Amino acid sequence: WWNYGGLTRDVSLVDVPTQFIDDYDLHLVRTPDESSTNRTIEGYVHVEGAAAGTSVTVSIPELHATAQATTDAQSRAAITLPIKSLSLWSPENPKLYKVELASGSGTNEDKLEDDMGFRTIEARGTEILLNGQPVFLRGISIPAEAPIRTGRAYSQQDVDTLLGWCKDLGCNFARLAHYPHDQRMTRAADRLGIMIWSEIPDYWALQFDNPVVLEKSKQQLGEMIRRDRDKASIILWSVANETPVYEARTKYLTTMANTARELDPTRLIT
Repeated sequence: WWNYGGLTRDVSLVDVPTQFIDDYDLHLVRTPDESSTNRTIEGYVHVEGAAAGTSVTVSIPELHATAQATTDAQSRAAITLPIKSLSLWSPENPKLYKVELASGSGTNEDKLEDDMGFRTIEARGTEILLNGQPVFLRGISIPAEAPIRTGRAYSQQDVDTLLGWCKDLGCNFARLAHYPHDQRMTRAADRLGIMIWSEIPDYWALQFDNPVVLEKSKQQLGEMIRRDRDKASIILWSVANETPVYEARTKYLTTMANTARELDPTRLIT
């Protein structure tokens, strides 16, 4: 794989109201009975620029479920959404629901739609459990290299080819090495039922004792998690790849792992 320079992905200019939804986290709450169809989705919606008390609504029309809340002093609204007859996301059943988010009113009204799946992932002893059941990861590593054409993978055709080959090989899992890939990859993985390992580009001989490097890595980790936290396919956040073992490195990786847990306690860390 190659570290390309310049612009290698789409650039968009997005017109938004003064107050707009810029971040949200909706995830399935673990229960003792993971097979139950009566579940709870919880999380938050953040409305940039919103005063405390701004209205927020989250709806999943297919499930006839709606939650209403208001923002706090940090412009964040806590969401709790009881669900009946939820179909859990898995490689065998990559079910996605249309989720509608709305905030404010009048000139400050903002609306978004997203396709989201809901599942749980956890480790118990030496097993990884998806929706409470042991799962064996059969997968490969994929750099964002365009097949046939060569160069950086960036188009939907690139994504369809790469993940199509994954399916042809019998994979239920892929490691997106060694940096966050284009959102088309994770969205397609959601649709295809391919579990994903997503990582930041911390590898080899970093300056592990340099606080500037640590802060840059924390920034990259935060951006990755914020962008993709609502992708059901992502089960693993990775904070590094192939690092030499010594005290400064271990302290660094411990800090990064703890940061990942603070940002997203619902997933596993590598």
